Amino acid sequence: MLMRHIISTLLSCLAVMSCTDLSLMRTPETERDLGIAAFAPCYSICTERTPGNIWNLTFTFGEGSASRDVTIKATKPAGSSFTVDLESAGDEFVAGYSEKTGTDYELLPSSFYRFSGGNYIDVASGSQESGPNTLTVYARNLLGNVLEPGRYLLPIVASSLTEELADTTLIVDITVREKWSDPDGYELYTGDDMFTVFYVNTTQFDPRLANDMILYDYLEWEDKSSFKGLGNIVNLRTASIEYDEATSKVSVKPTVDLRYVLEHCTECVLPVQESGRKVCICIEGGGKGIGFCNFSDAQIAEFTNSVKRLVDTYGLDGINLWDRNTGYDKAAENGLPEMNTTSYPKLIKALKEALGDGKLLTLTDYEEPTEYFHDVEAMGGIEPGQYLDYAWSGYCNGNEPVQIVDPWHQGEPNVSALHPRKPIAGLDASKYGCVHATWYPGSASVDVTNVNAITGWINSGFNPNGISVYYDIRSIIQDNFESGSWNPAYILSRWLGNNRLSIETSRLTNKPGFPGYNNTGYNKWVKYW
Repeated sequence: MLMRHIISTLLSCLAVMSCTDLSLMRTPETERDLGIAAFAPCYSICTERTPGNIWNLTFTFGEGSASRDVTIKATKPAGSSFTVDLESAGDEFVAGYSEKTGTDYELLPSSFYRFSGGNYIDVASGSQESGPNTLTVYARNLLGNVLEPGRYLLPIVASSLTEELADTTLIVDITVREKWSDPDGYELYTGDDMFTVFYVNTTQFDPRLANDMILYDYLEWEDKSSFKGLGNIVNLRTASIEYDEATSKVSVKPTVDLRYVLEHCTECVLPVQESGRKVCICIEGGGKGIGFCNFSDAQIAEFTNSVKRLVDTYGLDGINLWDRNTGYDKAAENGLPEMNTTSYPKLIKALKEALGDGKLLTLTDYEEPTEYFHDVEAMGGIEPGQYLDYAWSGYCNGNEPVQIVDPWHQGEPNVSALHPRKPIAGLDASKYGCVHATWYPGSASVDVTNVNAITGWINSGFNPNGISVYYDIRSIIQDNFESGSWNPAYILSRWLGNNRLSIETSRLTNKPGFPGYNNTGYNKWVKYW
């Protein structure tokens, strides 16, 4: 009877829940039903890092397991020892939950989860929290059985014969997805002669746009080997520096659109990673005068911890630092320190040590924040290049032809005189991208291709790595559709010595059933949220 009462109470709560906020709500009626009194301990089932006691899990078909500690917590020490039983609320709850949330769930079979300490938790007299009982959920269980793709629900209900609980349920919401595979079988190109880096503006596009950037030889298009997937690194824009004026604390803050993408990483990010591309977050300044070049040591530690949490939470492959739009000219009037030459190098060192060798740390070399990166003495003895996986030029002005920013060959013919740079201390030239192109409109009034300069630079042997960078890749909705200079083929044809290269535009048109589909077919991967 107690179990049926609890299920009924929980489903009643669901009736007043919104589909976007799935935390259980208490009402005066439910509190009276549960016998909660201000003078008595209030017991609740709790899990680590699980807001609202809803644990969202994503598995790829046939892969993985996940674990969380489950405890019973009280507002006051327990008056006596007691036991809390843990069991599935069953099909009745799942049916009600499905109806209220508009999602068709199946009850997770019992063979795909287990509690390490049995289906109960003991609470000792005088304690305010029980010891942990670890719940493990499997996509492939110990017998080798696998969950089919779909949505599953595991509603765990806590009950006791001697004590009443306020929060009685833990909901595990499980998605099992198919692993992404390229529909045409075009693999990401990983040859030594070409390494491409993309930026994706999430205010406009879904990151999956990167998977459809395919380079091909249009005279040999029937040969699958002539198709090459582009975008070895995909940087999602934008996150910025959040500054709390009251506490002086700093943290990383994604834009609303980037946060949506991250919170829907199973849909928007994982397919890009499963294609072999590395997905990173581009972090810029926040416009308040506080930035990478004037952090205190305490702020460096705070920001590093914030970045690591973001990367770990969403399974990102790393970060890209681009110190622009910081507003250092506002620092003094806002009571903030002036720029210095030690803060940024110390931040880079701290970030790499925190993220580890398994994550990428890249730098966009741009204007005053990095112009002294050759001067080790000014940077307090730190060589930032030792902690960077890659760096590249940040000069991609749509009002200029493509610039070759080559710090190792400054003054040589074809190397940009508009944007002179010096080598970053500790960074090998093979890790620096000298060409950064933006997407020019078809009506551009400048010679955007700069073909002779690019060809001359390559023929001089100054391109040691094939790295080229493309700012804010696009679908074919902009720039008068296909007529614009909107794709990287005009640069990569110089890289590979093949003037027959183009982007496979058929991958950038819509198909019926695609989110935001319309009959023009020209808005694939345009932001749909």
